[in-house]
Amino acid sequence: MEIIKSKKFQEVKIFYPKIYKDDRGFFMESFNHYIKNELKEYTFYQDNHSKSKKGVIRGLHYQWLNPMGKLLRVPVGSGIDVIIDIRKDSFTYGQWESFELSDKNNAILWVPPGFAQGFLSLQDNTHLCYRTTALHNEEYSSAIHPLESGLDINWTLSNKDIILSEKDKNAQSFNEYKLNPKF
Repeated sequence: MEIIKSKKFQEVKIFYPKIYKDDRGFFMESFNHYIKNELKEYTFYQDNHSKSKKGVIRGLHYQWLNPMGKLLRVPVGSGIDVIIDIRKDSFTYGQWESFELSDKNNAILWVPPGFAQGFLSLQDNTHLCYRTTALHNEEYSSAIHPLESGLDINWTLSNKDIILSEKDKNAQSFNEYKLNPKF
C-alpha cells in the first residue's frame, strides 16, 4: 500500500491500495492493518454509502460536537472531494484542497476531524463510501455553501450544472462561518 501525505495539510493522507487484477476482475483491500496503523488514534463507528447523479455536490459538511474524521473512497464512478480546514487555531485555517477519487485511481482519502468536507459527482451512478470516527448528529452538524463559500473553490463543473440539496443551498458562506466558528 502506498501512502501519500497531502501537499497542504499534514494530517490528511491518501492511501493507494494494491490492486490484484486477472481475467476474473480485480481484488483490493479497502481497509487493512496499514490503514489502521496509520490511523491508530481513531476508532471508526459508522460506514456510509451515497449514490449520486453527475453534478451533485454533497457538502461542505461538518459536525462540531464529536467532529467526524472520514475515510473516503469511490468504488464506482468518479468525483472531486474538497476539504476546508475549519479549525480556528490551525496554521492552515480557511485553506482548502481538492482530491480526485474514482474507481480508476482507487484512492482512499483520510480527512481528520476539524475539516468541512464536500463531494462532487463527475458522472452518473457515482458511489461514495466512507467510514466515520463519530456517529452522525444532525443537531450538531452544519454546512458551508459549496458555491458561495467565499473561498473560490474550483469544482471543475459550471455552477449551472451543479445540483444541491436544500440544506446545502441554504448553508452559510465561509465568511459567515468565521463570525461564529464551531472549532
